Amino acid sequence: MPVPKTLEARRYYRVALQRLEDGRLLFGTLERYPAAIYLAGYGVECILKALILTCVPAARHALVLRDDFRGGRGHDVTWLRERLLSVGGPRFPSMILRDLTFVSTWSVDLRYTPGMGDREEAREFLEAVQRIVAFCDARLG
Repeated sequence: MPVPKTLEARRYYRVALQRLEDGRLLFGTLERYPAAIYLAGYGVECILKALILTCVPAARHALVLRDDFRGGRGHDVTWLRERLLSVGGPRFPSMILRDLTFVSTWSVDLRYTPGMGDREEAREFLEAVQRIVAFCDARLG
C-alpha cells in the first residue's frame, strides 16, 4: 500500500479510503444503503484521480485539477477510467473492468435518492468498489 508522493495525489488517495470506509459503516451499522453506495462511489472517483495524478508529471497537476477534475466529467467513472489510460495508467484486468462497468452507474445525484435502498445491490456495489480501490492502491507510488 504505497502512498502517493505528491500532495494532490495523497489527498485524493486518503479521501478514497475514507469514503470507502464511510460506505462500509453506513452499510453495516445503519443499513443506509443508498448513502453507502453514494459515499463508496466517491472512493472510486478519488482513487482514479489519485492514480491519474501519479501518472502525470507534478508540473501538470494544476492543469489536471482545473481542467480534468472539475464539472460533471470529474465525477464520471467511465471518463476518469479513460483519462487514466490516456495518461499511461495501468490496464485493467477483466474482473476490474466488470467492476468499473458496474459502478459506472454511480452518480452524485444519488444524494437525492430517498428510502432505504436494496441491501444486495449495496453489498455488490461495495464489494466492487473494494476490488477497484485495492487494484488501484497496489499501483500507486
